[in-house]
Amino acid sequence: MPEQHPKYLIGDTWGTASDLPPMAVVNPATGDTLYEVPCCSPKHVAQALQHAEAGFAEWSAIPGWQRAQYLRRIAEEIVKRREDFGRAIATEMGRVHAMAIGEADSAAQQFVWMAGEAERLFGQTITSRFGGHLSITPEPVGIVAAFSPWNFPLGLPARKLAPALAAGCVVILRPSEQTPLVGTILGECCQAAGLPSGVVQILQGDPQGVSPALMEAEAVRKISFTGSTRVGRLLMAQSAQTVKRVSMELGGHAPLIICPDADVPAAARLAAKFKFMNTGQICGSPSRFFLHEEVAEAFTEVFMSEAENLRIGDPMASETTMGPMASPAQLDKLERLVSDAVERGATLRLGGGRAREQNKGFFFTPTVLENVTDDAEIMSEEPFGPVASLTTYSDLSDAIARANSTQYGLAAYAFTRSEVVARRLSAELQSGMVGINNFQLSHFEAPFSGVKHSGVGIEGGQMAINEYLTFKTTHAEFEVPAA
Repeated sequence: MPEQHPKYLIGDTWGTASDLPPMAVVNPATGDTLYEVPCCSPKHVAQALQHAEAGFAEWSAIPGWQRAQYLRRIAEEIVKRREDFGRAIATEMGRVHAMAIGEADSAAQQFVWMAGEAERLFGQTITSRFGGHLSITPEPVGIVAAFSPWNFPLGLPARKLAPALAAGCVVILRPSEQTPLVGTILGECCQAAGLPSGVVQILQGDPQGVSPALMEAEAVRKISFTGSTRVGRLLMAQSAQTVKRVSMELGGHAPLIICPDADVPAAARLAAKFKFMNTGQICGSPSRFFLHEEVAEAFTEVFMSEAENLRIGDPMASETTMGPMASPAQLDKLERLVSDAVERGATLRLGGGRAREQNKGFFFTPTVLENVTDDAEIMSEEPFGPVASLTTYSDLSDAIARANSTQYGLAAYAFTRSEVVARRLSAELQSGMVGINNFQLSHFEAPFSGVKHSGVGIEGGQMAINEYLTFKTTHAEFEVPAA
């Protein structure tokens, strides 16, 4: 692959020049600097907004059927560049290369799905009870500012771009400063698909150079953000100043309840696979394990065996099954949470610290904590790493209450053979999504959303496009009614 470096895209022009100093991008597997990312400033934001306004005038006038053709071409370009994406994801955030390539395929499918929604973007005409007719017309919100994180640096921007473009909006995307090359390649795919100038623009670098100016701009009518609840609250408060619409996918701290009638070995193997996927850096990853006391030992032994078989190392190596954490700050956080749990009575069964055999990079060993007390910090603070906190219960009502005890409500999981129990768990777990005997909650055809402090709005499914639309009602009569 030719050497590539991150750039920003304003209008239809790529650039690196800035009055702000660049930021170093570090390979988390080695700690070495990969390259520097140019940091955009409020001046770049002002230029991008001018292009976005012109781009919106052109893009919003294109019929949905034709917009769909552009989206399908973007998908084709992403598939063509899947190896480039895989390498960039592996080196910038540390995910195992084979899984990183899969993210390109998934992102492409987001655009294909939303192309169909663009083709089905119909209004309504109904008879008014006052006479005449009411026409209800979907219209794009306008300019969208999209802020995406580093843990799925292609799939999550795709989940914002695809419905926005399908609706007729234009997007200014700020990728994570940790994964700027992924954002650059995505912008190149959009450009190669022939999008008009200003429809998709990429602003790179330090959030402080970009985000405040976008939030203050009246021209930006909607923001879509994926990230921490703390930052989400700040953006929601700032959005209120200009009455922007918001979509927020925020933090999670997913519970997993293992019922006594579950297929325990199968549940443990599947839970380990999903828990340590992406080094535990998934917002929907199970992190609080509530095991019925009758099956806790059996579950723990199988789960630990699976964790012990993970091979930590270079994400580009074919034998590696778990890569590094994305940043050293996350290592410090995990060490603090594990230490606090042990001090409060938990038993450290596996791991618990940095991978000493890896003398470079940000590696943390797969970790299993047993008998974790409810007052441990890790039971209320999302670890976002390869640490599983196991505890037991005897009464299902108690397990559900403890599962619901945090401010989060993104994902929840349970394993049971009973349809009656499954229905109860689905109804009583306070979560936007519930997995029964599986962990697959991200679907193109269904909403991805949280409750409580885990989010506002919807990504995914037929309803996602409505997040980028307004609906104009026109009451028309062709004879003026008598007064």
